[in-house]
This record gives sequence, structure tokens and C-alpha cells, in this order.
Amino acid sequence: MKLTTHLLGTDETIEVSAEQIFAFDPPLGGFEQLRRYALIPDGDDSPVEWLQSIEDENVALPLLEPFLFEPSYGFEMADRDAEELGMESPEDAFVRCILTLREEPEDITANLLAPIVFCRRTHLARQIVLQESDFPLRRPVFSTLGLAASA
Repeated sequence: MKLTTHLLGTDETIEVSAEQIFAFDPPLGGFEQLRRYALIPDGDDSPVEWLQSIEDENVALPLLEPFLFEPSYGFEMADRDAEELGMESPEDAFVRCILTLREEPEDITANLLAPIVFCRRTHLARQIVLQESDFPLRRPVFSTLGLAASA
């Protein structure tokens, strides 16, 4: 499928496979009219991925695997969420956090309080708001990634 995107302000038409497409039900907060997204890698050397709306080429959210900068990250997902995503085993899932990009890299943060859980098997996804969690809404990522890269 060909998809037009405006990632980082550049108009581009890219090819995405069915394996990259995920449906959200319920939709992401703030994007209630958008339900289908493609998960697009940023590049060969970047851990960042983009959640590009298929229905609105102007909507693309940067994502990052939380375990890259927060190795102790973890949470229990409600049975109902796992069931509605069609998960049969933990291996069906992978997790990403939405990044808030800033001009200065050290100001980039990740939302650990509301991760996105993707199901590889069904290609369904859902943002999970963690209840009673100490994980922050805005966790700086640059310093941790920088330390991990130089170790």
C-alpha cells in the first residue's frame, strides 16, 4: 500500500506492507476519528518509529521502545485488554511509548504512563493508561540513551 506522509515536514510517498498496519479500538485520545496506522521505522540507525495515520497524512506520532531507556519498565495489562487485542501469549505483544519531541534533544520525553500495546498476531493496538503507577507522563530519554550508547 502506498502512503503519503509528512514526517518531519517532508512530503514523501512510501510503501507499507500489511504487516506494518495496526487498527486501534478504541482510538487514540485526541484522534477519535483515526483508527488505522502504519508503524514505520525512522531509519536504519534510529530506535525511533513513527505511528503514521493512514486516514490523515498529517498525523504521525514518534514512538520508542521503553525498555531501551527504562530497563525496569513493566506493567500488568488487564485481561480484558489482552482479550480484546486477541492476544494468546505474551509473545504476541510489543510495547511502545509516545515521544514528545523538542528542539533540544535533552528535552525529549516519553510517556510511560500511557504506553501503546501492539498485538503482532491480530494487528490490533491499544493505548493503555496505567492506573496506580509511579511511571511518569514525561520521562526524559536523551540522557539515558546517551549513557547506554557510550557504555
